[in-house]
Amino acid sequence: MLKEVMDELSPMVEEALRNFLRKEGEEAEKLSSFQREYYGNLEEFLLRGGKRLRPIALIMAYEGVGGQDVEAAVEASICVELLHNSSLVHDDIIDRDELRRGGPTMHVKYRDWLRRLRGERDAEHFGLSMGILAGDSLFNLGFKSLAEARFKEEVKLKALRLYVEAYEQLIDGVLMDTYLPLMLEVDEGDYLTMVDLKTGSLFEKSLTIGSTLAEAKPLQLRALSRYGILAAKGFQIQDDIIGLFGREEEVGKPVGSDVREGKMTLLMVKALQLASLSDRERLRSLLGKRDLTAGELAEVRRIVEGSGALEHAKNLAASFIKEAKQQLRLADPPLTSKALSFFEELADFFIQRSF
Repeated sequence: MLKEVMDELSPMVEEALRNFLRKEGEEAEKLSSFQREYYGNLEEFLLRGGKRLRPIALIMAYEGVGGQDVEAAVEASICVELLHNSSLVHDDIIDRDELRRGGPTMHVKYRDWLRRLRGERDAEHFGLSMGILAGDSLFNLGFKSLAEARFKEEVKLKALRLYVEAYEQLIDGVLMDTYLPLMLEVDEGDYLTMVDLKTGSLFEKSLTIGSTLAEAKPLQLRALSRYGILAAKGFQIQDDIIGLFGREEEVGKPVGSDVREGKMTLLMVKALQLASLSDRERLRSLLGKRDLTAGELAEVRRIVEGSGALEHAKNLAASFIKEAKQQLRLADPPLTSKALSFFEELADFFIQRSF
């Protein structure tokens, strides 16, 4: 069911994104060619790739609780993809990443554009400025796409509140993610709180926005909300694993970025608790090292795996996914069989994927 739904809905989401962004670009062209190019760059960034899991989850939540106007749901669904990409643009600045989905990050694209135009002068600052603006634009466009959706005004207002709440929680999550490496001790609870905010909020809100647009019953909303929070934990833990043990061509950005940035992923938190004293000291010396070599990255992998942190992370992710699937069956009235199968398979995919 997962593949069939993805194959059916992904092209529809892509088309809705393309149509919406091109319309915005045409409006921008009335202001200047620079602004038209800017919207073209936003479109290129979004259409580079991505699994579109959040908009597809929104649509399936809408259908799963009885929503009938799928076309309207598809048009509304792009709001969460635009918000997600807004956060990616800003994350790339915070993390100083130069690569995203096989292409330059937004701030790097504009930095290099100015370098070609007139050399080094102000190129770095210009790139950062444009990246900040691009992230802001994508957040605003997401809000606009939902505000213009073809649903009753009172229903849209509820959905827009969820959209704003998602962004607020996401920012709180990024704040925690930024602060955790500065803490003397970080435990698993700190990490999971950060994940609930940074990763879980937008996935959970994708589900509740979709079901809200379909005027879902309270127990349907609650079941989908709980599922979203738990499944997102499994997703993020697997993301941590892929980020350290995956391959760059699959990940779309340099493997080991989390280590170079000093991120306190679950793997790092548990390895710093479980490894030998000498390995803990060595791991601390490598965390946040921007010029980490391939040999040093291999050393980090050895410490993480040898300490049992990798096995712990896999087991914890699996337990979250099991609990998430149980929550789906608490929806009342029950979800449609199509939606139930989709969300169960999606949860399994979260911890089985390699990208």
